[in-house]
Amino acid sequence: MKSPIAPHTPLTRKELLPQLFVYECGISDGIYIPAHSYWSWLQKQPERLPQLPHSSESYIPSAEPTDAKLCPESGLMMQRYRVGNDFSFTIDRSPTGGIWLDQGEWNALQERQFHDELHLIFTHPWQNKARRDELEQASEERLRHDLGDTLFQAITDLKAQLAHTPHKEKALAYLISR
Repeated sequence: MKSPIAPHTPLTRKELLPQLFVYECGISDGIYIPAHSYWSWLQKQPERLPQLPHSSESYIPSAEPTDAKLCPESGLMMQRYRVGNDFSFTIDRSPTGGIWLDQGEWNALQERQFHDELHLIFTHPWQNKARRDELEQASEERLRHDLGDTLFQAITDLKAQLAHTPHKEKALAYLISR
């Protein structure tokens, strides 16, 4: 098998986790996880791990390659999927079900315990949520730009306070009427 990043570079088989065999690119440090290897490993896991929240110390992978990638197994074009959940990268999936992760992406997923949910990322509900979250984030960034950091933060704090008060409607009515 050849690397989707460096087509003349053969991939090297390695054990990423106990009983999870992958193929690694020696040039890009990306990894290819064949579908059968992932499913075999996943079935041996005692339980799914709880997802951990994003932290400021979380690993951020390098810049996202923009070129289309070819599957090391089939030679067919891989499809790119949003990861969402505060991950800034996408991952590539082969028509064979195999998964390509660029350098650092496996570590980022494993750090927050999403590595046992790779199969879910490709589902419609996951992708729909990732799109909604992306649109919401863009909307918030636009509002922050239009209002400025100070006013945006004040409104964000007020929104959080109003979420926990039984008098939310009165407070909103007051804000609108003045």
